Amino acid sequence: MIFNRTKKIFSIALGSIFILSSCDKGFEQPGSFSSVAVIHASPVSSTSPTDTLHFFVDTARYNSTGVTYINSSGYLPVSSGTRPISIRRKSVNTSALYVATFPYDFARGKSYSFFVYDTTTSATGTAKVLRLQDDLTLPMANMAHIRALHLAPNGPAVDITLLRTSVTPNDSITITNRTYVGATPNEAALSAFTPVPRGTYTAKIKLAGTQTVATSAIVVLSPAADLNIGRIVTVFVTGTAKGRALAVGSFRHY
Repeated sequence: MIFNRTKKIFSIALGSIFILSSCDKGFEQPGSFSSVAVIHASPVSSTSPTDTLHFFVDTARYNSTGVTYINSSGYLPVSSGTRPISIRRKSVNTSALYVATFPYDFARGKSYSFFVYDTTTSATGTAKVLRLQDDLTLPMANMAHIRALHLAPNGPAVDITLLRTSVTPNDSITITNRTYVGATPNEAALSAFTPVPRGTYTAKIKLAGTQTVATSAIVVLSPAADLNIGRIVTVFVTGTAKGRALAVGSFRHY
C-alpha cells in the first residue's frame, strides 16, 4: 500500500461520538478489493442506548464489536464484485434480528458508505440503508470536501451552517433547505462532496429559513498535524424518532 496524494485514497476510520477518526494517511486498495463503512444513524430508544449493528458480507461478520448509534464501523476491506450483505442486531448470521439484507456490487478499488437510517417497526423489521459511493480524491490545497445528509425521519427541513472557528474573523458557509432523504433517495446525487476551505468548523443545524439552532457539533476539516491537508467528511442529521432528539454526527472518510 503506497501513499500517494495525487490518487484516490481509502482511509480506515475508527469512530467516536461524532465519528471523527484518527487515520491521517491514505492508501490504495489492492486491485481485487473495495472498501465499505457502515454508519449507524437509525434512532434507537433512549432506554436501549447500546443497540448495536453487525455487518456481514457473505456469511462473515466484518466488524468485531458492532456499531452503536451515531457511530461507524470505519472502512473495511471487501472483495470486489456482487456480495450478499446483511446488517443485523445480533453477532451471528443466523439471527432473524436483521435491519437490512441485500446484494451489492462493489466496483474494484472503490469506497462506499452505508448509512443505516430511519427506524424499524419491530425487532425483525427492516430499516433503510443509504448506499453511497465515496469519491475520495484528495482536496486541492487549502480545501476540504464535505457533504450533508438529512437522515432524521420526522425532522423538519434544516439549514446547515458551517461556522469556521479556526480563522479570525470567523467565516461561514450555509447549506440551505436540506430535507429528509426519504424512502427512495437519489443516491448518486447525495454521494457528491462540496469543496470548502479547510479548518475547524462548528456545524449548526437550524430550522430552515431561521436562525433557530436546533443542535450543533464541531467538525474538523483539517488535521492539527498538517494544516495544509483538507479532510473529507460527511455531516449527517439524525434523531426525531423513538424519543431521540435531533442530533448531528459526522463521519471522516479521510
